[in-house]
Amino acid sequence: MSSSYGDYEEEEFWSACLLLLEKYPHRPEKFSGDSEAVRLVRRLRELAKTEANELCPNSYWKGDASVGKGNWTNVPWLAVFDERETTSAQKGVYPVFHFSCDEPVGIRIGLGVAATEFKDDPEGKAREVYGQLLPSTVELLRELGFSDVIEGIGARVSIGSGKLAGGYTRGMIFERFVTLDELRQKSPTLQSGFAALLEAYKAWVDHVHEQPRTRKSFLEIMRWYCAEKIIFYSTNRQARYYVKNVDDTGCEVQHLDANESERVTLTGHESRLEWLRENLGTGDRTELDGTVARQMTYLQSTELGLSEQRKKVVLLDSPEKTSKNFVELLEEMSSPQLYKPMIVALVVHAIAKGELTENRISFDWLLPKFIEKFKEADREVADQQLAEGFGRLAGDFFWLLAHLEVTQPLSIDQPTPTQIRQRVQHAVLKEPYWQALQSSQCRNDVLSTIKRKWNIQMDIEPVKPNPEKISVALERLIQDISQDGFTFEPWQIATYVTAIRTKPFVILAGVSGTGKSKLPSLIAKHTGGVSTRISVRPDWTDSSEVLGYVDLQGKFRPGAFLTVAKKGSLSPSKHSTCIIDEMNLARVEYYFAEILSCIEDRVPSENGGFESDSLLSLQLNENDEHWQQQTIPANLGIVGTVNMDESTHGFSRKVLDRAFTIELSEVDLDWNPDTIDESSIPSEAEVIWPVEYWHSAATRLSQLSNLDESSLALIQSSIAWLKRVNDCLTCSQLQVGYRTRDEMILFLLNAEEIRSSFRSRDNKVVDPLDLVLSMKILPRIVGGSNSIRRTLLGLLGLAIQGQPFDSEDVVGSQVDKWDKAGRPATLVSAKLPRSAARLCLMWDRLETEGFTSYWL
Repeated sequence: MSSSYGDYEEEEFWSACLLLLEKYPHRPEKFSGDSEAVRLVRRLRELAKTEANELCPNSYWKGDASVGKGNWTNVPWLAVFDERETTSAQKGVYPVFHFSCDEPVGIRIGLGVAATEFKDDPEGKAREVYGQLLPSTVELLRELGFSDVIEGIGARVSIGSGKLAGGYTRGMIFERFVTLDELRQKSPTLQSGFAALLEAYKAWVDHVHEQPRTRKSFLEIMRWYCAEKIIFYSTNRQARYYVKNVDDTGCEVQHLDANESERVTLTGHESRLEWLRENLGTGDRTELDGTVARQMTYLQSTELGLSEQRKKVVLLDSPEKTSKNFVELLEEMSSPQLYKPMIVALVVHAIAKGELTENRISFDWLLPKFIEKFKEADREVADQQLAEGFGRLAGDFFWLLAHLEVTQPLSIDQPTPTQIRQRVQHAVLKEPYWQALQSSQCRNDVLSTIKRKWNIQMDIEPVKPNPEKISVALERLIQDISQDGFTFEPWQIATYVTAIRTKPFVILAGVSGTGKSKLPSLIAKHTGGVSTRISVRPDWTDSSEVLGYVDLQGKFRPGAFLTVAKKGSLSPSKHSTCIIDEMNLARVEYYFAEILSCIEDRVPSENGGFESDSLLSLQLNENDEHWQQQTIPANLGIVGTVNMDESTHGFSRKVLDRAFTIELSEVDLDWNPDTIDESSIPSEAEVIWPVEYWHSAATRLSQLSNLDESSLALIQSSIAWLKRVNDCLTCSQLQVGYRTRDEMILFLLNAEEIRSSFRSRDNKVVDPLDLVLSMKILPRIVGGSNSIRRTLLGLLGLAIQGQPFDSEDVVGSQVDKWDKAGRPATLVSAKLPRSAARLCLMWDRLETEGFTSYWL
């Protein structure tokens, strides 16, 4: 930790909070604007906004803080506002930190109402807000240690003195007091609690304030054009226009190259929109209006675009249509020197990085990026090349130049850097395209088009998901599935999520009717993803049904799985799940061999995560060649459901080694009618999981870097344990290799991020090590030989007491105890209860039937 205020620039949010708490008692009697405490508080304002956006992305966050002033001089505070609700601590509702520098020393963190605005009845306003929170939100905050002071669950903590301090105390809705020691230890619950508080607050603001977003109106756009001195062009780039004299009914459009202007009215624009709607959203551009000036002015609105070589006008009535239209404009753009597409790629990349947050693109801001990007491709360019692209883009409809004076326009044919600097303020993107580019899907579509057409690649650093945020999101997912009326153990959901995050192939096994197909579809539904089901038929003997085939006419017929993979590639910002239903009705090795091989050969994807090589080895004709490039994209998970009975086929070790196998055979048939009403409570707005939440950090241990001490310790202890497991497997030649070792340890590392969700419905802890043994080791064991017997003997000892048994008599007594207890799914006294119970079952089968396997 830094020892002085002057060195806090590199401090993290919680460290800065601790620093303020420790140093504040030693403050001077009077603060100056440059005093250390004031500078620290300024820094905290920035850190609060940054931290809030990392934990709960929201474009409306604003951070504020104070060293304490006015009637509350001895209590520093920090707040996070959603600007839709408030921008001042004197108004509204907001999450707040109150720093208590006297006994008790610590920070009161909570959701409260402004004591100034609601001074007459802070409790009443707090209770009103409380009543607008959904039960699931209330329950989650309670579970994370917040006092529900409205219902009297947990005590209030008074901080400060005086009427204002008392008002803040009475106006708290939820609060949690964090001690000085907890801050120093950097307890992980700090992050998860603050994340949950932000999520609850944002959901409340969404409910209370959020209205359907409306586009800028035609007159707003015209006023903006007028103020910015924007010049726009006709479709043939020969005529130039600018807007002037905007009033409540319309504006004038001045023809820059002739001494004439035309009146463009709001009613005229609205009638043209109605005409387009009657024509199903498209029409000839020349029918938009009789004069070019009015045509082009109408086209500058947020609702209209051009397509088909600028001959058609289209209605942009959805973000998807706007994104598609933008891509079409790029497809039609000609740029042999690559200057124009490079500029567009740099702008889109900057939006994705959060570097470009305002629709104002300056020449000198672009210049170093432009030169550096060409330098990467071993091409030397200078500011003149940027000037040519910067100016010429103004003829491509989506790029507009804001001038210093409209009477001194820039010539877009051969502009020089000097001319741009002397005549142009900046460039802007046409408003609907700027708005569309706030979507990652649109940005990916645009960058993919530029890469394919001009071979310009812009790598966007994948967002590293915050472990605390994933933990909170998973708890919400567990609640949402429960409220849908489905019965799954929290550890089953946590195991599925961790397995998919580790490797995109999971097998769900179990008796019929336990939700094997439902679980992945529910998770997709509640995380904003999509799921597609493919039903296997017994006559599948090759990959033609899943990957495709060439018919007698030479036409390629894509298979079901290849089509799902293509859809996933076209939507890289959304996680997709392909459910292979009744996977073992046919032999998996026959129809799934190519896919299994591709899963093992994944490489880093430009969009984050890992994708495979091409799925197809067929040679296709020119029209179908695009299918030959199709991979298993990084945003696609594959889930096979299986029933193990006499009508199905068993799995070879090749299949089992390449999957995480989760069994859903534990059934609790109890039913309580009192839960019906609770399960029908509507959930809050769905939490959309960023696709990065599903990306694996690595496919093997050697790809991991910058591991902390706890992760290194987990890896070493897991390897030591696996060595003992391998000793037991060696006698039956079933020992695991490097791939299985890496996948098991990666699973355990990923599980640590959401460890609190590995529990049963009655809140008993479930060890991920216990689960990974059942998923990756036990399914390999099948047979009735003496070697299998010795393997089971050793593994039972490991699972029950931590070291192999050396006597079958000991095993017999343990299995008898398990049998007399009713053959439970967990052997409570064992070190690994679930694996121990399953191994007891496998040993019992070996004894009574002379043959055993993992499968029920």
